[in-house]
Amino acid sequence: MSAKVLDCKLVAQSIKDECKAAAEELKAKGITPKLGIVRVGEKGPDLSYEKGATKTMNEAGIEVEVFAMPADVSQEEYIEKFRAINADPTIHGILAFRPLDNIDENVAIGDNLNPLKDVDACTSANMGKLVINDPTGLYPCTASAIIEVINYYAEEIKATVRPKYEPLPLAKPGQEDDVACGLDVCIINNSNVIGKPASMMLTNRFATVSIIHHLTHGEIKNDYSTQADVVIAATPFKDSVTADMIKEGAIVIDAAVVREKAFDADGNPIINEKTGKQKIVTLGCCSKDVEEKASWKTPVPGVGAITSAMLAKNLIKACKLQNGIE
Repeated sequence: MSAKVLDCKLVAQSIKDECKAAAEELKAKGITPKLGIVRVGEKGPDLSYEKGATKTMNEAGIEVEVFAMPADVSQEEYIEKFRAINADPTIHGILAFRPLDNIDENVAIGDNLNPLKDVDACTSANMGKLVINDPTGLYPCTASAIIEVINYYAEEIKATVRPKYEPLPLAKPGQEDDVACGLDVCIINNSNVIGKPASMMLTNRFATVSIIHHLTHGEIKNDYSTQADVVIAATPFKDSVTADMIKEGAIVIDAAVVREKAFDADGNPIINEKTGKQKIVTLGCCSKDVEEKASWKTPVPGVGAITSAMLAKNLIKACKLQNGIE
């Protein structure tokens, strides 16, 4: 068996198309959706993320304004500027780059960010809304991206895993039509941006979810993952999820981002012609043999493209909430 591809580019494009249509409707009402990006200094990863986020927002018809502060900005100066951005009614969502050096993020951002503008879902208010399944919440983008993969490929997933299950006698009318209802899912990650929120989103839709992590005893770790219909893997190490950790025909979503310096077959560094620096490659956490055992699998990179699109989707949702639009 060789796994079929869960094409994340198709998922991302469908979300951007949806956002663009919504943005045009808002503009027709005199409302221009706008994201504010708050950056300190010029760290490479921040600049790269800023470039990618700006491109995605433009494709979705959303305006972007970057608020760049010097690397040595004080906490007091940062908070003053952040509060001004937060109070600006023309800015509907704020993406504040972290980590921050010499600034307490919990105070500077957490205590001053309006939850309705929290498009990166870093406030406790939005995490609380996630737990109680409040539809007005803004949820973490990477976890939401994973759910979007499951939603987009719902029919393929149901065709793969449902034939072995009996109908759910206690399901409410229409509930069993939800691909997540009754789905057996194992998440290999317990972070606040992937594992925990993804487990809540799926649990709220009556999936059966287990979470394993680096402190799960090795003797029982595979007991969970090899029983799951869907394995969501997001560890920080390449090849850490292997074929013996999944069952034959499982659906695998590799949401990890592992970056390594690139070398050729002879072990020589591969140089990026544009920058003159050694090329960096993005890997996932699943080993190659997983593809031979899974029925469907996301490519790498893949989920990251949807994550950027989910930022746009959160921005549109935030804009509507702030303007009382359903």
